[in-house]
Amino acid sequence: MSFARRQFLSLLAASVAVVGFAVATPAPSQAQDKTLKVRFYDDPAGFDPANIFRIENENIAFNIFSGLTTYDSKTGKIIPDLAESWDTDDNKTWKFNLRKGVKWHKGYGEFTSADVVYTFNRIRDPKTASPYAAELANVAKVETPDPYTVVIELKSPDGNFLHQVANYHQGQIVNRKAIEDAGDKVRWNPVGTGPYVLDFIDVNSRIVLKSHKDYFRGPAPIDTITFQIIKDENTSTIALRNGEIDLVMRANREEHLETLRKEGFRMNKVENYAVALKVLNPAFKPLADVRVRQAIAHAIDYDTINQATAPSMQKGTASFILPWMDVYTDDIPKYPFDPAKAKKLLAEAGYPKGFTVKHLNTSAQGVTELQQFEIDYLSQVGITMKMELVDTPTFNQKRNAGDFEFATRLLPAVNPDTILFNYLHPANASPKGLNGARYDNPKLTALLEGARAEVDPKKRKAMYAEVQKIALTDLYYLPMYANHVIWPGKQKVAGVNINYLGQVNFFEVDVK
Repeated sequence: MSFARRQFLSLLAASVAVVGFAVATPAPSQAQDKTLKVRFYDDPAGFDPANIFRIENENIAFNIFSGLTTYDSKTGKIIPDLAESWDTDDNKTWKFNLRKGVKWHKGYGEFTSADVVYTFNRIRDPKTASPYAAELANVAKVETPDPYTVVIELKSPDGNFLHQVANYHQGQIVNRKAIEDAGDKVRWNPVGTGPYVLDFIDVNSRIVLKSHKDYFRGPAPIDTITFQIIKDENTSTIALRNGEIDLVMRANREEHLETLRKEGFRMNKVENYAVALKVLNPAFKPLADVRVRQAIAHAIDYDTINQATAPSMQKGTASFILPWMDVYTDDIPKYPFDPAKAKKLLAEAGYPKGFTVKHLNTSAQGVTELQQFEIDYLSQVGITMKMELVDTPTFNQKRNAGDFEFATRLLPAVNPDTILFNYLHPANASPKGLNGARYDNPKLTALLEGARAEVDPKKRKAMYAEVQKIALTDLYYLPMYANHVIWPGKQKVAGVNINYLGQVNFFEVDVK
């Protein structure tokens, strides 16, 4: 049975059983309308910016909502969105000049400065319980001198503030009346000002977006985008090859990627999307010694591992800041594969015969191929790595609590400060934040806080460079690889530019 036939039967059954949640009954497409069929790889979890999570849902929200700023799809640079321009003299008081005539979806009127105030107050309101409230914790007050001007005063200077108001999570502007009208169904009724409107959703089968004809940049080239929910990658690969879909949202199995590459499908790709780190917890005595942490770095050849296990999806890296970030520096400590040096460092630290360490992971994921290589490399210098496999809820609880010896983390971000503060600042030490190593270096902390407040870009970059040197000398976080994102598609689908948050701006996409 073809995928299309299975989808038809699924939809028929859903309509009889009244399964799913319909936002609106989609109108029949006109014959001349351009359409695009995209694989959506998991159950949708809703699109309320205050509580949204997971990149597949964020891809939908990114195209429905707008922020005061947004990101250039190719460079990751901050560009105007709902704000045409902005200025600040001290990185503490920010004035945003808003676009005029921007229309909300579904007849909710014109966007104004009042919508910005409502959005940010809603995020910060404890009743909303937004996990992104901390991103706006530095906001002292928001003023609206007129409908097209917003002035935001911060408690302390922050040169990265434009990232906090970008089209991502807490920065996505919502409409008060639309939120109130939706009530407890708000996550299924997103109303934004972006290039696409949510037209229909069945949580078991598909999500339909329609072009927002009043979008302030003009109507998108594609009239209808249907996201078909296909969880299994083998099924989505077959569907693409059979012409039943046009584009696969995220593929990551080497055998499928190689098949599609050989058959001439377009490999839409962003490299260095995020860095995967191994967290070395000093609460486990051997890892409290910097020589042991550096020995582990010298013992594992991540370049070889990544080439052997997932050459299309990842490559070795020496830093947890990515080369496309404006504060990146290559002048950092590096740890080339050198098992002899690793043994020497272990002996100096008092572990000439090595030790045994446990690595936390989910039982669903099991022992990955990469971890099998790690076990082998570490054994050659006397370190025995045993896997501690637990169910996913337990894994999340233990990792968030810092209850592990080895664990891994991956944090996508365009703002380098997001990565550095989350991993390195003591205020974010587990269980409060992502600093699972509970890293606390007063000199580095002072540099981090000073860099946020520094107005001079050159001085600011120099401070962040010093942060990277210190952190990679102390080495509580060991870079393993830089991750890539690939969306295979038909050659006729052009303009699929995956940004550094793993998102695609479908306003740029066309079917040739």
